[in-house]
Amino acid sequence: MKNNQTILATSILGVLALLYYFTQTGSVDTRSIDVDLFKIDKATITDISLTSAGSSIEFIKNKTGWSLDGYPVDTVRMNQLMDQFSELSVDRMITKNPEKYSNYEVTDQNSRFRARDGDGKDLLHLILGKQGANYQETFVRADAANEVYAVKSNLSQYKNKTVKDFWDRSITQFDINQVNHVKFSGELNYILHREGPVWSYNEEQVDFEKVVNMLRPLENIKASNFADDIGVDNAFYQAIGVGFEDGSSLEMTFHLKDASGALLLVKVSGNNKIFEYSKSGLNRFKKEFVDLLPDTVPTP
Repeated sequence: MKNNQTILATSILGVLALLYYFTQTGSVDTRSIDVDLFKIDKATITDISLTSAGSSIEFIKNKTGWSLDGYPVDTVRMNQLMDQFSELSVDRMITKNPEKYSNYEVTDQNSRFRARDGDGKDLLHLILGKQGANYQETFVRADAANEVYAVKSNLSQYKNKTVKDFWDRSITQFDINQVNHVKFSGELNYILHREGPVWSYNEEQVDFEKVVNMLRPLENIKASNFADDIGVDNAFYQAIGVGFEDGSSLEMTFHLKDASGALLLVKVSGNNKIFEYSKSGLNRFKKEFVDLLPDTVPTP
């Protein structure tokens, strides 16, 4: 009797497991499929759109690279998106039945990815469904097509992205060797000035290498995020002015984001974005005159 119950229980679990597999990932299509069905040449793409919940973000390619709402996008993140969508590999066909589209979140109202060439022709136009049970695949359906496929890629991560997820987060980008003047004012107050190979700290000569090493992080400061505005409650914290050999300059102002002071809001001259940056990132510039003096050579 117990053996029969065990066999029955095992059979039920087996049926449940099969039902879960077929409803979550779809039945395996044993017929031959084109694994390269969605592959495209990313070099021919000139614009991309990601649409979700009625909103859309539009990437445009120009002579200087990709932009989003007229602002440069992060090169690494853009390359990741391009690589992922241009190299899609089809695993299997799931269904052709429109009544099952909602099960896989591939109805006409669901999220979309669209890539076009310079003539406005669609290179790839996919409805992005949900992830498969193994989280390593995504259900997709080509626009105006009936077939739902599982592709070997996690595309659902792009379904609810915003412009802030893709914008270039570079606050600064310059060569420190072209700098001849740096002024800190606020919590830190001192001036660094260079005449040829000599740096001075408030007009007192200091060690060249120590100054350059300290200033090096200024070359490429990266924000943690973007903010909408700097309000009256965002107290001023620090200003950094950078002067260059060619006579140009760069001004940065830092404001406290909130009372905790862990994050700063940053405004940069010539840039209409407001960045978020860690307050601790400015600690490297907390130097006194003695900190930048040459190391003494021990006497024998």
